[in-house]
Amino acid sequence: MSNRYGTSDPFKLAKGDGISIRRSDLGNNILGYSMQISRMPLIVLSWSLNDCQATAVCAHELGHCKMHRGLDTNFFSRVGAEPMVGDNEYQANCFMFELVFGDQEVSPMNYNAVLDQYELPHWMWRYFEVIH
Repeated sequence: MSNRYGTSDPFKLAKGDGISIRRSDLGNNILGYSMQISRMPLIVLSWSLNDCQATAVCAHELGHCKMHRGLDTNFFSRVGAEPMVGDNEYQANCFMFELVFGDQEVSPMNYNAVLDQYELPHWMWRYFEVIH
């Protein structure tokens, strides 16, 4: 995708693919979700997200829009459990990490610092290993 549009920005990629993005008050725990309305994909992000969080959550939900169209997927939440390898959430996380961090060299010593910057749970460090 990023080669086709010349960017790895999930907001620009979504726009280029005709995927609408809305911001909404989703409460304290839900950070985002994706859905279809009349067969048109939509990503909904929480107003409370900072720029780094919004980028990561948008990339995750874009992964669902591209790979899991028509399937029910979970909300992206602050308290999400680590998914099983191969399930939809695992695949969307791999998509997110490849899109957001794929062109960066992140040292294993810095995994947790980067995850903290994006306010992602520390168990996600494994995805750095998956994409490199």
